[in-house]
Amino acid sequence: MKLKSNSLSLFLGYFILVFLQQISFHLVSNNDLLYPLQACLNLTGALLLLWVAHHFKYQNQLENKSTNIWQGLLWAVVGTAVILLAQKILLWFEAVILQQPTVSENTSQLMAVTAKYPYYLLVIIVTEPIIEELIYRKVLFGNFTHWFKPWQTALLSSLLFALGHGDGHFLTYTVIGLLLCLIYAKTGKVQYSMTTHILMNCAVLLLN
Repeated sequence: MKLKSNSLSLFLGYFILVFLQQISFHLVSNNDLLYPLQACLNLTGALLLLWVAHHFKYQNQLENKSTNIWQGLLWAVVGTAVILLAQKILLWFEAVILQQPTVSENTSQLMAVTAKYPYYLLVIIVTEPIIEELIYRKVLFGNFTHWFKPWQTALLSSLLFALGHGDGHFLTYTVIGLLLCLIYAKTGKVQYSMTTHILMNCAVLLLN
């Protein structure tokens, strides 16, 4: 019962957020209004999902570890470095072997938005990592281990994570998703995959 309440509530909150985001894109044509609205929606959505995760609390089989804060932060920092290195290698592979653009369209678009609307950094650095980790890691990876093996749910959540970014760098985003799953599985706390995701986004913004 707790499993269903936690998973369904997080899914419902996420789908409502996505629906409102899509509606705002279609109804608001002025970017000076659109991006503040998007930022407010993301912040509200992240807070709502955090509340839902706490209110409908459920501990899946990956979360029975006693990781202290220093171990968790070490995983987050090392994980960030590994992800950034893997991203560099995979983007090169996709460019040379698969003949894809070297620059991520998703990253380029976000950089263009934040150049004009600096407050949108809050979305990229904080709210999106929180939302994505609760859905892709906590629910699709962690909670789904109730029905499937961890490697199966890790692959499923990572493939969906890559599809969700939809800019063509499918292999890169899938591997990033798998590494975030690994950090979550090793620490047993989604907070540390969130931390890794936040650090990774900060590093990508700084490097660009």
